[in-house]
Amino acid sequence: MIAFHLPIIPPKATSQGAGKRIVIKDGKPLFFKNDKATTAEHDLTLLCSQHAPKQPIEGPISLKIDFVFPWRKSEPKKRVALGRVPHTSKPDCSNLVKMIEDCLTKLGFWADDGQVADLHVSKAWGRAVGIYVAIQPVPAVPPVTAGLATTHTDLFHG
Repeated sequence: MIAFHLPIIPPKATSQGAGKRIVIKDGKPLFFKNDKATTAEHDLTLLCSQHAPKQPIEGPISLKIDFVFPWRKSEPKKRVALGRVPHTSKPDCSNLVKMIEDCLTKLGFWADDGQVADLHVSKAWGRAVGIYVAIQPVPAVPPVTAGLATTHTDLFHG
């Protein structure tokens, strides 16, 4: 398993977020990322590079990412006392994950982010600010757990 903490405030600007510029040149669209997203992606790539494996992980992968944002100055002390509270505003989890996946793919953690077969993401306000990443291969045959749904029929109709 590869697990690490990125001591950085999770980015608010993502590649998929607003701020893209599209220019038509010779009848073809050219897409430009906003500067904040480009800077955030560069910083993430630099921090993740310290944890890159010598060889890409092969086969299906389980990826767990926790994004912990710093408390807002306006946050009520009662909420801060809870230690950690779900972050329900932008940026979207999916956009944050895509930025991390793109960085990890560039760095050779895996050959293609399509290998991520199991994904767990959380986004919260808290004291332990940063991005926490855990990557591990998924066993070829997942263990059967008694009492859990085993088919989509069990999940949605059971």
